[in-house]
Amino acid sequence: MSGPVPSKLVRLNELEGYEKGAKVRFLGCVDEYVVSEANLRLKHNYPPSNDAKTANVNIVHVLESIKRANIDVGSWMNVIGYVERRKEKGIFVQAIAVWDAGNVDLVAYQKAVEARKEAG
Repeated sequence: MSGPVPSKLVRLNELEGYEKGAKVRFLGCVDEYVVSEANLRLKHNYPPSNDAKTANVNIVHVLESIKRANIDVGSWMNVIGYVERRKEKGIFVQAIAVWDAGNVDLVAYQKAVEARKEAG
C-alpha cells in the first residue's frame, strides 16, 4: 500500500537548504499578503538573528479554505507545501495546505521541532 509522500517538519530558516520539489511543513508569521499574486510573505526569526529569513508562499490552490483573518499581518500560519526554485532571489513555496496556528506557544513549538529532528 502506498500513499502520499509525508512532509518534513522544518524551521522556516532551513527552507533554503531543501531541493526543489521537497515537501515541507513549517510555521511562519504573516508579514505581508499580495492579493494580486495570492502570495503570503511569512517570517519566523528563529533562531534569533539580524538576518531574519522570509518565505514567499503562494496560496492560490488553497484560497477557498482560508479565512480573511488568517492572512492578517501578525497571524501565525502552518504551511505544507513544495519548495520551488525561481530566478528571483528568495525562498518560495507552493502551498497545498495552510491553517491558522492560533495562539501558538513558540518555545514549545521549537522544542517539538528539535525533538523530532533528534528522533530522526
